[in-house]
Amino acid sequence: MAINLEDLSVYRRRRAVTAVVTVLVLALLCVFAWRVYHFASLIQSGDIASADLSFLTKFTASSAVASAPVPEETQDMVTTDDPSLGNKAAPVTIVEFADFGCPYSREESFVVRAAAAQFPDTVRFVYRDFPITELHPDAVNAAEAGECAAEQGRFWDYHDKLYANQSDLSEAALLRYAQEVNLNAGQFSRCMASDRNLPEIETDYEAGAKAGVRGTPTFFINGVRVQGAIPEDVLSKLIERFSTASP
Repeated sequence: MAINLEDLSVYRRRRAVTAVVTVLVLALLCVFAWRVYHFASLIQSGDIASADLSFLTKFTASSAVASAPVPEETQDMVTTDDPSLGNKAAPVTIVEFADFGCPYSREESFVVRAAAAQFPDTVRFVYRDFPITELHPDAVNAAEAGECAAEQGRFWDYHDKLYANQSDLSEAALLRYAQEVNLNAGQFSRCMASDRNLPEIETDYEAGAKAGVRGTPTFFINGVRVQGAIPEDVLSKLIERFSTASP
């Protein structure tokens, strides 16, 4: 029987397409498996219960980026110009995208400070701004104030002050908080008036949105995106897991 060369060509193309699709599906499954591995292994070992993952919903969603596609691959979100805590050579780096007006970011601020004290050599925290202005109109001003405090080397003191007084982020209150943490009030006021830190805040926001940040708080733990206000005990276990695991 003669071979129909046209049919053979079609068959080969279909096989090639099938092979490519299969490889892509497997790649996506591998990426997904890496993202959930740490949670799955902690659940399997009994270190955390599946109910503990309810923190994934303790999250202020932004409608401005809700419909944007979310990349599944790990993301290198570490920067050199954003405030950080901990050892720069630590095996675990946690980049947090947060909003000074977000109640869940406030909740997590205490957890981050506790974890930084507990794991000073194991973890490095990097703070990046993601103001959700449609819900928190004062969030950009607060982010600017944080940047101005950073210029005076007092970001973390001011960070704590803002979250402790989240109910009032007015311009007058931002200046008062600066004075209460012993910032130079004149320098702070000039910094705020200049708006020179707006581009940095916009850079953080755009980088976060591109990497899949859809609200606050969102973390990138060694590049793996995790959203929600992570409880202190779960964060400690994740830090320990990431510090001993390799991708």
